[in-house]
Order: sequence, then C-alpha cells, then structure tokens
Amino acid sequence: MRMLLTAVAVLFAVITEGNSLICEHCTNLDAESCSGVFAACPDNVTHCVKGLERSSNGPYVIQLAFKGCLDPSKQPACCKEIVLRGTHMSLWLKRECCDSDSCNSGDIQGPPILQTPNGFKCLDCSSDQSATGCTDVEDITCFGNENQCVNFTGNAERPGEAVRAYSFRACATKDACDVGILSMEGIKTFQFDYKCSDAIQV
Repeated sequence: MRMLLTAVAVLFAVITEGNSLICEHCTNLDAESCSGVFAACPDNVTHCVKGLERSSNGPYVIQLAFKGCLDPSKQPACCKEIVLRGTHMSLWLKRECCDSDSCNSGDIQGPPILQTPNGFKCLDCSSDQSATGCTDVEDITCFGNENQCVNFTGNAERPGEAVRAYSFRACATKDACDVGILSMEGIKTFQFDYKCSDAIQV
C-alpha cells in the first residue's frame, strides 16, 4: 500500500511539472538581447515575457534585456507603450508577453525612436539628489503618444546602482500612467509619489 501511494505521488508530481509553462530565463545588462535556459514556471504563472528596459540619468544610460516567467502582477503592462521622457531623465519599457511553451525565445525588438512633436508640452525638471521635488523647471515638448505629464518624487534603484533620491517631471504616455512606475522590470522604487495629469496643448 505504501509503495502504491509513493508511486501515485511521483506520478502526480511528474504530471504537475509537465503542465507547467516553460519559458526562457535570462537577463543581460547594457545589451539589446539575452539568451538562457528554459525552465518551468510556478503554477500561478500563465505567460512568458521578454523585454527591454532603458533608463537615463544625464549621459548615463542603463539598459536591461530580460526574459522569464511573467510576474502575474505585471500582466497589465504587457504590450503597453511605457515611456517617461524628460530632458535629463527618462524611463522606457517594452514588455512582450505570450502564453505557450518557449514562446519568449528569440530577439527583443525595440520600438522606433519618435522625435515628432505632437502638439503637447509638460513641465520638465530632474534631480538625483532630492526626493522632495525639483525646482529648476522648464517646458518640454512631447512626442508621439506622450499626452500625459508625470511628476515623480521618491527613492529608486537602477540596475547595478545603489538606491538614490530622485525627483523628475516629464512627458509620459497614457500607458505609463495607467500601469504605473511599479511596472518597471529592473528599476525598483521605494517610498515614492507618482502623479499624472493631462499634458498641456501648445
């Protein structure tokens, strides 16, 4: 009887593992793509993901290529156009999601860079020394689908860097406002305030 129960348990484990979604897993800093191992996801994961995240602070740009099992909490950010763009600071994220085994293999394609004004503007300022706001405010012209203005104050950690205090105002896409700053993949935020408002028509 004990042998029978053991055999049933082993068979159940094999069947359960066999039903798990298989995704490619990798990360690569300052690169356009990555490749890695294929492994099973936890039972609550229904999608694989691959993407690129880019952040700039002055001339210092950090880019993260990633693939893996999609955190269910980040599913609303799938295939969204997440852009926050200021003169000296910007955040950009492309995340592609799919729901079949090994579907996140292959290269990650970044979107074209839009530089055509769209008739909107926002206030623009940035600081990596303060989490209480920035004061050197100017106007910035919005591009493409950037029809929102964003105001961020708080603490953040970019990949490979320590936690710092940040404040910035910038143009943003509606998707960036709808899914929020927590949708970012490599950037972690702490004790922050994140507000969006309609961009100003020129």
